[in-house]
Amino acid sequence: MVYTRKMFRSVVISVSFVFFLLGCSNEEQNVLEVSTGEQFREGVHYEIVDKPTTVRDPSKIEVTEVFWFGCNHCYALEPYIARWKKDMPSDVAFIKSPATWNEMLKTHARIYYTAKALGIEQQFVPAAFNTIQNEGRMLTGNTELEYYFRGFDIEKDKYKAVSTSFGVRNAVDQADKKMKQWQVTGVPSLIVNGKYRVSASRAVRTDQLFDVVDFLVEKERN
Repeated sequence: MVYTRKMFRSVVISVSFVFFLLGCSNEEQNVLEVSTGEQFREGVHYEIVDKPTTVRDPSKIEVTEVFWFGCNHCYALEPYIARWKKDMPSDVAFIKSPATWNEMLKTHARIYYTAKALGIEQQFVPAAFNTIQNEGRMLTGNTELEYYFRGFDIEKDKYKAVSTSFGVRNAVDQADKKMKQWQVTGVPSLIVNGKYRVSASRAVRTDQLFDVVDFLVEKERN
């Protein structure tokens, strides 16, 4: 299934039950069952990225989540991320990278990197998910966003300066470039060390994603 611009607009109005079951994707994914304790296999539970990317810190095994605030499957993944990070080994680094399929997603990517640059990422991420998922406000209008950031004690002029800065624009461009290199077509997707892609689907349920990630992290260690 390819999610067209019209279908994305329907997500703006309400988050569909179909997204909850399948994740937020722009193409059909194969339906496969994962058996408890089954060895994770390439082509079934994860894919090898055709063009691997470099990591920021070669001393770490990097796990990157490609996400979208408007995806309820990403929202559902948040508590799993929090629990996984509590026991995250010292040789592993976790990074969020927003999806950029269209202009709406690029706006959400921009406000994510703006919040990160302003040092309010920890408060902003759960708030943005809640606003979009539970309140139905899509956070796309310039005036709306100026007032939204004011709720984090960020004055309008400061928000505007940071959100239009070279650093934020470059961060969005880099996220877009990497998403294309990783061939991400659905979110949430987890990229392990720039080499492996684990995607949410009926093949790998939300509560199984980090089992596959842990398997690949160990694979990288070895």
